[in-house]
Amino acid sequence: MSSSRWFVIHTKPRNEKKVLEQVLVRDIEAYLPMIETIRFWSDRKKKVQVPLFPGYVFVHGDESERRKAISGTYGAIKYVMFQKRHAVIKDEEISNIMISLKAPDRIRIEDAQMSVGDLVEVTYGLFKGLKGFITQIRGNYKLTVNIIELNTTFSVQLSNAEVNLVKRL
Repeated sequence: MSSSRWFVIHTKPRNEKKVLEQVLVRDIEAYLPMIETIRFWSDRKKKVQVPLFPGYVFVHGDESERRKAISGTYGAIKYVMFQKRHAVIKDEEISNIMISLKAPDRIRIEDAQMSVGDLVEVTYGLFKGLKGFITQIRGNYKLTVNIIELNTTFSVQLSNAEVNLVKRL
């Protein structure tokens, strides 16, 4: 039976790819599940690859490889701990992640930072600049936008990348 297990390195923000490359160069198996998403800027939108689990890289190895993987690795912070031990991810769980990424269009990254009732401002598109309250969350936000000047209320569906939180409920 192999003593190799899956461990999780916590990385600095947006350093997941750098950490992955450094671990792989050391001939240690590592995995960074990526997903394609749409990012919005003030003048355009673009499809980009982002980590499914931002801030984490999975490393497969024995105790010696676990230590070697993080030692001197720029961007790596520490291993994730659970009950004062290094967290170990089951092979089946890694396998399930790999299988689920075979249908990436079915995966949505949910932004748990906002909830129903929060006041948000639209940051992209036709409704840019308008403020409204989140009335539903189903992968995308369904907003009720109140335009005070016209004394009108209407609903519009927007993606989470199109709004910024203004005030919590």
